[in-house]
Amino acid sequence: MRLKGQWPVVGLVLILLSFGLSSCNRNRSVEAAREDKASATPVEMDFMMKASQGNMAEIEMARAAMAKTDNTDVKDFANMIQTDHSRNLKDVVVLMKDSGASQPTSLPAAMRQDIDRMNTLTGPEFDREFVNMMVADHQKAVELFRDQETTVTNTDVKDYVEGTLPELEMHLDKAQQLQSKLFSAPNRQSRLVR
Repeated sequence: MRLKGQWPVVGLVLILLSFGLSSCNRNRSVEAAREDKASATPVEMDFMMKASQGNMAEIEMARAAMAKTDNTDVKDFANMIQTDHSRNLKDVVVLMKDSGASQPTSLPAAMRQDIDRMNTLTGPEFDREFVNMMVADHQKAVELFRDQETTVTNTDVKDYVEGTLPELEMHLDKAQQLQSKLFSAPNRQSRLVR
């Protein structure tokens, strides 16, 4: 047997095999880290479901407002809501996929009823109801996100909460300002009746 000249080749093969095996183990640990990072508690999964449904409702209401209103302030606000909540919906959907949470395909019945009722209105009455719903919905959303901010353990969900909460607070503030403006404006119909 002539191994004398083949020792460098055998040594090289052994070195390559040891690197290959360690990189295989590294890939498994990366996958395990991803799985650990993506896991979410049942409470966090429920939060993501509610956040997803809330975003879907806001987007639908904003689209209705952009189509129905003649008020520039309402239209601008609705455009901001649609843009911001569409982005937030995409973000929470990614979190849900990573966590294995099921994604909603429709809105809860109570949300659907509120949107349907709002859509029966027209003119300033529609504008006021839309803004009232925006104030109420954003108050609920801010409360939901603040509660989650103190209890969340999943780092990705925590990042989503901390990144989204200031935007929701800004939406609430703008909705309240718009609400004050719409309700302080004189009602044209009451002037006509007198």
